[in-house]
Amino acid sequence: MRISICIPCMNRTHDLRQAMPSLVAAANASPPVEIAVLDYNSQDDLGAFVLETQQGTEFVSGSELSYKKYAGRNYYHMAHARNLSVLASYGEYALISSADVLMQRDYLKVVRAELEKGYVWLHHSDRFVGVICVERQEFMEAGGFDERFEFYGKEDKDLLARLVRRGASHAQIPDLLSLIPTPWHEKLRNYRTSLSRCQMSKLSKATYQQNMREGILVANAGTEWARWESTTPPQAVGLVPGIAR
Repeated sequence: MRISICIPCMNRTHDLRQAMPSLVAAANASPPVEIAVLDYNSQDDLGAFVLETQQGTEFVSGSELSYKKYAGRNYYHMAHARNLSVLASYGEYALISSADVLMQRDYLKVVRAELEKGYVWLHHSDRFVGVICVERQEFMEAGGFDERFEFYGKEDKDLLARLVRRGASHAQIPDLLSLIPTPWHEKLRNYRTSLSRCQMSKLSKATYQQNMREGILVANAGTEWARWESTTPPQAVGLVPGIAR
């Protein structure tokens, strides 16, 4: 059973540099694992860093670091980036994470042990609700992340609630994780708006509530989601006119 750690990254190489040693240690402790980095049109040295890591790191048999670059947008789109990170990987299970998440060495051992019990997906507490491990087929059939969630917000809780509604077996795993204390202005600077974190979250609330009311089981229905190339700006729900983009 191959687990792919899916990490979308845009101009956050400074975070990934700190996180990578913990990812490699966790991968080597429980192979086979793919660390799949999705370069979301980064303008920093992300590609060079990944190449340097690939060449200078010893992975145990079955584990590896892969890299793909997307250049379709010059700003970050949360749901789209996370969807592409899964498509850029190939493991039977996708563990969707972020560039600023650190893993304890035994983290993937615990994840694998739970998956071997037959669970289709795994989740964490509210602090790490954005880190979800899900069977690739279930993720695809559920429509991935709803791509109306362009900015920071409730895209992770929306996916979690949808997976619950779909009824596949799941479990909560211990939070053997920690976060790099990156300032919020750095986390938000790559979006096409100057909204604050709270303002972004409020924008996403209406979409989340609509999906909850309607009890949708499949996101992005009738749309071509996770497009690898895109030159058309997304139609963000509730974007305030006049905001700098």
